[in-house]
Amino acid sequence: MKKPTAIRDVALAAGVSTATISRYMNGKFHKMGADTRLRIEKTIKSMGYMPNDVARSLRSTKSNTIAVILSDILNPYSIAILQGIEETCAEFGYTIFVCNSKESSAKEKEFIEMMMAKRVDGFVINTSGGNDELIAGLAHEMPVVLVGRKISTGMINSVAVNNVQGVSLAVGHLLARGCSALALLSPRIDHVSPRIERVEAFRALASQEEMQGIASGIHIIDKIAVEPVTEMLGNLIRQNRSPARMGIIAANGMLSLAVLKAAKSLDYEIPRDFLFIGFDDTEWASVANPSLTVIAQPTYEIGATAAKRLLAGLGQDAEHSQGESLELPVKLIMRNSTLI
Repeated sequence: MKKPTAIRDVALAAGVSTATISRYMNGKFHKMGADTRLRIEKTIKSMGYMPNDVARSLRSTKSNTIAVILSDILNPYSIAILQGIEETCAEFGYTIFVCNSKESSAKEKEFIEMMMAKRVDGFVINTSGGNDELIAGLAHEMPVVLVGRKISTGMINSVAVNNVQGVSLAVGHLLARGCSALALLSPRIDHVSPRIERVEAFRALASQEEMQGIASGIHIIDKIAVEPVTEMLGNLIRQNRSPARMGIIAANGMLSLAVLKAAKSLDYEIPRDFLFIGFDDTEWASVANPSLTVIAQPTYEIGATAAKRLLAGLGQDAEHSQGESLELPVKLIMRNSTLI
């Protein structure tokens, strides 16, 4: 007969002490890193170690709380997503903990560990990037849904938008308005999937045969602030002092606002000096001067859909739940910034 697995066997396999295993079994995670906790969890499952009654009770008890980790809570895009998450969770009797990682992978990891210690039932994450392995491991053990941004590791439920469609709509609109020079402005790519997808989509379109003769360029902004954006925009327009009509696309809402401020400081007039399209239909986009043509993302729907998918996954075995990447459609809203 096979000898039952003992706590010391689990500790040896997980590379920790028996005391650490004991703390884990009793739900004492406040000083335990997320990596350690996930490693212990996987070791227990793989070895078939039977938790004690206290641990089983802790695991079977729901907290009716969801952790929401956002990369930038001050971004209007994030606020709209959060509203969709909160209202949907409240409808089903769940409370949310909201964490702002401020585009820091270290802070994001810290919040994941903190929320695990609070024994939340699941996570909705708009990742800052750099924690792909950690998030993939987390999703293997409990319900996780990514919003807006995906990771490269593992099949994880995510709700985002069709960025290829968005860039295609923007480029097509500018070409239809007679632009023969196009520029895509993007924040630093880093590990941020929407930025990667938008840049790659623009590059793919620019290489197509029907784009021959259209000057195009991708310009990466290290910091979204008026001064560097003003310098970049000034150089871009000066280099295009020709009969060619220029069209500029900003890859997110915060950058769109910075471009409008930069144009004003340089005394450029939109659309006289260049046609302009932004991503995100923020509240100010329709009242800006000029009003901004945008690629509108269904931000509230992104949040609400993510929350519904997470709540639907509660009660299922996370190890056997199939990750699915859902891309919602976007639409172009034409306003004065491309009206000539």
